[in-house]
Parts: sequence; C-alpha cells; structure tokens
Amino acid sequence: MESYRYLQFVYLIIPLTVGIEFFLSAQQERKSLSKESAVAVIMDAGGYLFTALIPALFLFTILSLSQHRLQLPEQVLHRIDRYGVMFFFLGSWWQIFLITGLRARRAASAGKPIFSCVWCPYLTLGLFVSALILWTAPFGLMWFSVFWFAASYGILNLFDVSPLKVSKVFLILAALTFIGENFFFVILDAII
Repeated sequence: MESYRYLQFVYLIIPLTVGIEFFLSAQQERKSLSKESAVAVIMDAGGYLFTALIPALFLFTILSLSQHRLQLPEQVLHRIDRYGVMFFFLGSWWQIFLITGLRARRAASAGKPIFSCVWCPYLTLGLFVSALILWTAPFGLMWFSVFWFAASYGILNLFDVSPLKVSKVFLILAALTFIGENFFFVILDAII
C-alpha cells in the first residue's frame, strides 16, 4: 500500500465522530421520550452508517486498489476512491456542521452550557480539519477555512443564538454543503 494511504486513516476521525454523535443523540432521544421513536431509529441508522459502513467502504476500496485482487473493473474502484476522497476532504465540513447541529440539539434539550458542549468541539474540529486537509492547499485556503469556523462561531455567539436555533442553522448548513459537494463531485468526475 502506498505511504500516503496510511495518512488517510486519520481522515476517519470525523466520520467516526459523526457516528458517535448520532448514537448519543439517539440515546438522549429515547431517554427524553421514554420510548422508541422514529427519530431515534433514524439516528441509530446514521450512527451505523458513519461508524461501520463508511470506514468499511474506505478500507475495502483502498485494499482493493492497492492489492489488485478484486475482479471489479478498476475504473469503478477508482470512481469510488475519488468519491471517498471528496467525502473525506470536502465532506469534513458538512460532517462538522452535522456534529455541531447534533451537539446543539442535545445541549438544548439537556440545558447544558453551549460553549463547552458545542462551540469548543466545533472550533477544535474546524482547526483540525483545516490543518489536516488544507495544509498544502493553494491560495491560503487553510486560513480561509479557519476564518470560516471562527467567524461563524463569532457571529452566532455575538447574537446570542439559542442552542435550538444553532442546531437548526448547522443542520441546514450540513444539508446545503452535502448537496453542493455532490454537485461539485459530479462536475469534477465528468471533467477528470
């Protein structure tokens, strides 16, 4: 396996964190309702998707490409690999928005302080992703990314937005970023 592939294992931190956040949110949903709900089941499904299926697909694609043992056409594997790279690179932003939305939802229902529960993880993950993915990016994109995370925190904190509204804002941002990422991938895949 190529050496750069080992570095890509670090990218799994964000999807695994999303999966854990889904599981924690589902657990809190069950506690608050004292029964099973459709929202809790959907959150559990999201947890399994991000903690099991996505890492498994990631490992399957990397090992298949590096060992050339699978009989699937290599073009299909390379397309899955390209989408995986897009998912981990550009996908890190919408996944952080999703993490923040889920954490803000839990903070709102539990009455926890928003700074330690929501904003500290948001800023930490934002710095982590900006440094990890955009370390060698052109045009100062790493600093633009850091500015985005700090500015979005600053604006929402300045207006003293409630945790429930923070949750809605970040869930909408996650959806819009996910749609934009996939639209961008279709265009990029057609070009390459």
